[in-house]
Amino acid sequence: MSDITPADDRLHVAIDCLVVGERPSGVERAVAGLVEGLAATEPPDQRFSLLIAEGREDRLQAREQMALIEAPAWAGRRAGRVLWEQLLAPARLQAGRVGLVHGAAYVLPLAWDGPSVVTVHDTITLTHPEWCQWHNVIHYGLVMTQSVLRADAVIVPSEFTKRELVVQLSVEPGRVHVAPLGVGEEFAPAAEEAVARVRERHRLPERYLLCIGNVEPRKNLEAVIAAFDLIAGAIPHSLVIAGKRGWKCGPIVRAIQRSRLAERIRWLDWVPHEELVALYSGAEVCVQWSLHEGFGLTPLEAMACGTPAVVSDGGALPEVAGEAAEIVPLAAGAEGLAEVLLVLVGDPARRTERSRRGIEHAARYTWAEHARIVSQVYREVWRAQV
Repeated sequence: MSDITPADDRLHVAIDCLVVGERPSGVERAVAGLVEGLAATEPPDQRFSLLIAEGREDRLQAREQMALIEAPAWAGRRAGRVLWEQLLAPARLQAGRVGLVHGAAYVLPLAWDGPSVVTVHDTITLTHPEWCQWHNVIHYGLVMTQSVLRADAVIVPSEFTKRELVVQLSVEPGRVHVAPLGVGEEFAPAAEEAVARVRERHRLPERYLLCIGNVEPRKNLEAVIAAFDLIAGAIPHSLVIAGKRGWKCGPIVRAIQRSRLAERIRWLDWVPHEELVALYSGAEVCVQWSLHEGFGLTPLEAMACGTPAVVSDGGALPEVAGEAAEIVPLAAGAEGLAEVLLVLVGDPARRTERSRRGIEHAARYTWAEHARIVSQVYREVWRAQV
């Protein structure tokens, strides 16, 4: 990749990737997946520049023909990112003769007055600010709202998020396009040797239940821990939590410490991407019993690795996981979750069937298809300008 964009007559799209950090998860992985999909599909009428902080280029799997608009390293930190996006990015975009800007993570540079697209991954800062960091509530409440209202088109990962956005911000439904996220081709049942290496590296037991994601309120880990406490006496499994420490995680940490079986709850913190496939594959069940998800990539990745998924009915999870997962309504409480987990771990035939259906279901979600939909949105916005 280079910082020099060759002149031609294709639509020049700049994608804001500043959110991509050193330990990516969630939205960051979605942004990287979009870049991966666009690089693989190579829309013939479009070319791309990536806004990225210095030193973060290796986080994106982009082809050589994707140019860089490089921000200083300090723009990779939260406050620096906001400052650079809003005050400095517009001039760089204009100097680079960009035709369309895509704010791939909730926000646009508001001083940009050309064609634009913004992706909103979820609406929790609007609907559930109590689950969020105060500065995100203020920032997204102001800048995301203005970005959505100013953008020529809005992209969301699910029909659920589209409905929420239309209600919360009175957006015209025709401006909102659903582009489901993808599952990387690397997510497939791992070889026994790879599973054994990850198990040894993290000192994991032979049988475990797995939760992956940032440790934060909406992941509802306190309820998962309570459900595990209810059934731990009847099963040999441990509960493994893989995710970096998030905001307002004190109650979750205390729930782990107070558990009567705390020694069988393993918190691994953030796990590198290259270990995720083996971690998923080694788990007997993957649990994502969130209060709210704008999409729900974790259960799909687990399914792709052949691991049965148990999800809640929070947000978009039922829409995304479909009939391939075990869906336990949040209203069932920890007791209801415990009951389903106990049945699933005790029934190998049921797990095998869930595994088969999950692999088939996850195969429908690819980054190439995600990129195809997004690329078509770019095309439609551009054509409306000329």
